[in-house]
Amino acid sequence: MTHYSIMVIGGGTMGTAAAWELAKRGESAIVFEQFGHVHTNGAHSGQTRVIRHAYAEGAEYVPLVLRADDLWEELQAASGEKVFHRVGALELMTGTGSDHALRARASAAEHNVPFEWLDADEIRRRWPQFVIGDDWEGGFGARSGFLEVEPALHAMAKLARQGGVEIHEHEPVIAWGATDNGVWAETANGRYTADRAIITPGSWASKMLADLQLPISVVRKTLFWLEVKDSDRFAPERFPVYIADKPGLELYGFPIYGQPGLKCANHAGGEQTTPESVNRTISAAEDAEIVDSASWLFGAEQFSGKVLSSAVCLYARTPNHDFVIDRHPDHPNVVFGAGFSGHGFKFTPAIGEHLVQLAFSEVNGFPLFARERFTGAPV
Repeated sequence: MTHYSIMVIGGGTMGTAAAWELAKRGESAIVFEQFGHVHTNGAHSGQTRVIRHAYAEGAEYVPLVLRADDLWEELQAASGEKVFHRVGALELMTGTGSDHALRARASAAEHNVPFEWLDADEIRRRWPQFVIGDDWEGGFGARSGFLEVEPALHAMAKLARQGGVEIHEHEPVIAWGATDNGVWAETANGRYTADRAIITPGSWASKMLADLQLPISVVRKTLFWLEVKDSDRFAPERFPVYIADKPGLELYGFPIYGQPGLKCANHAGGEQTTPESVNRTISAAEDAEIVDSASWLFGAEQFSGKVLSSAVCLYARTPNHDFVIDRHPDHPNVVFGAGFSGHGFKFTPAIGEHLVQLAFSEVNGFPLFARERFTGAPV
C-alpha cells in the first residue's frame, strides 16, 4: 500500500480539522474513521455548539479561541458555507455558588476581549425572554454565538479531500504502532504506513491510547429542544446563546434555529458510561428535569411543557476538564488530542492546526494540555 507522510487515526471533529490543515499544506495524508464521517455516536451530535471568547474555563484558552475564530472565518470563505452565527453570548449569574460569568469577565479583562457587563434591568430590557430577579447580572460578548456542527465538518472534509487527503470511512483501526522510522496501522483492509501519526480518538481514547493510561472518563450527556409558546421571541435575531449556573446546574442553550424548539442542556453532571454501553434512550424524568431547569430561567409560562426532540452525546472528560494534547512520550512521531470534556468544538480548527504543527515538530506543546499534568490523576 501507499506510504503516507502522515496518518490520522480518528476522523471525528479534531481529526477532520487536522485533515483540513494537512490539505492546506499539501501533505500526503490518510484519515481513518470507524463510522461514517459525521455520525451520532460520539461528541458532535446535536447540530449546534457555542463559541464564546470570554472564557470562564481559563484565560489560557482565550488566544486559542481567538485563533479558532480566524480559522472559522477562513473556512467559511474557502468553502462558501456559513457555519458561524454571531448572535452574541450572554453569561448570567445570581447569588452564591454562581461564578461562571465572573470567571468569564476576568478572562476577558486579561486579554482585552470585549465583554459588556449588564445589570438585571438592562438584561430584561434587551432580552425580556429571561424572567430574572433584580439580583441577576451578567456579561455579553457580541462577537460570540454558535457554530453549525455538521456543515462545518462537511466543509472541512470537502476541502481536505480536494487537497488530496484520503478519508477512509467505516474503516476502524484495529492496532497501531510506531518505531523510530515511522508508524503503522492495521485495519480490516490491511496494513498502512506513514512517517508520523495524529491520534484523535474521542471517547475511544482508553482503547486507542491504552498505554498512556490517561484519566479520561466517558460521560453521557443529553440535549433537548423544548416547545415554546412564541417561537419568534427566540429567533436568532432576537435572542443570544446563553449560560446560567447555580449549584448542580450549568444551563446553556441557543436561539431556535434549524429545527423547532428552544435548545437547552445542562453542562454539569452526567453518568459515566462507555461508547459501547451508553443508554441512548432519554427518559420522561430527564424531559421533566430539563423543563424545570429552563423554567427557572425563563419562567414556566413560556413553555408548553413538551419536549419536541432530544439527543445523546458523549463527553470524554478529564478530571479538571482541560484537554490533553501532546506528543507520545515513547514515540515523538506520534501526537494525540483527547479529553475535550464537552467544551472543545469551538476550538476545532485551531486544535487541528496545532496537532499538525506538533506532528511536524514546528512548535512545542501547550503546557496547559501536557500529558504530565494528568499522570496519576483520578478519573
